[in-house]
Amino acid sequence: MELWDCNCCYGLPKKPPVAPAETIADLLREIDRAGIARALVRGASQWEQSPEVANLLVSEDCASDERLIPSWAILPPQTGELGTVEEFLAAMRKAGVRALWAYPEKHRYVLNATTMGGLLEEASDRGIPLFIDRREVPGSGLYALADSVLRDFPRLRLCICAHGSWGEDRYFRPLMERYPNFRVGTSRYELDGGIEDICRSYGPERLLLGTNFPETPMGGPILTLLHAAISDADRELIAGGNLRRILEEVRL
Repeated sequence: MELWDCNCCYGLPKKPPVAPAETIADLLREIDRAGIARALVRGASQWEQSPEVANLLVSEDCASDERLIPSWAILPPQTGELGTVEEFLAAMRKAGVRALWAYPEKHRYVLNATTMGGLLEEASDRGIPLFIDRREVPGSGLYALADSVLRDFPRLRLCICAHGSWGEDRYFRPLMERYPNFRVGTSRYELDGGIEDICRSYGPERLLLGTNFPETPMGGPILTLLHAAISDADRELIAGGNLRRILEEVRL
């Protein structure tokens, strides 16, 4: 069984966690220690600084090891910071980027059809997954945002990551019920029997292993998945099979 992490980060934010991975080498040491085969990587500078600069830095850093898969942050095409939708997709193709992150609150834009319609339509058509950090919008707001986006773009592969230790099933299960491409990164999803019930109710395809490192140590989410009372086939999908298939199906 291969472990593919959909959510890990490196760099030094202004308010760092207890043990950040300041460099890509630090992140690789943690990946080695946890036994992770491949990792979808984002950088703290993409969130706190400028995706215009930081996206390229993440790609350059990830090029140092084939286990690292770069992901980019998006911005409204109207400002021209990342070019037109066509130019941005061409840059993704050139850099081998197959996944995107949205930080609408931090980067001060509205994630909707008016602002991002062209890019989200292309992402839907091309199977490009879009990830959003749970901490972007407090309370139920992020799930309301996800519902709004998916109403306009129901084919979009949207994943909410960085789940906390308290179960948020009442928020995300209605989205799983309505939108077949909505997924959740596991992180600290520790609800007793939660993984098992999601597999029964919606299928193992709806969960992606995501450690949320360095905010969360890598070992916890892995241990939770390994001890879940599910079939080996379901465990393998959540551990890495789902993310691998999603990335392989992206058409740039």
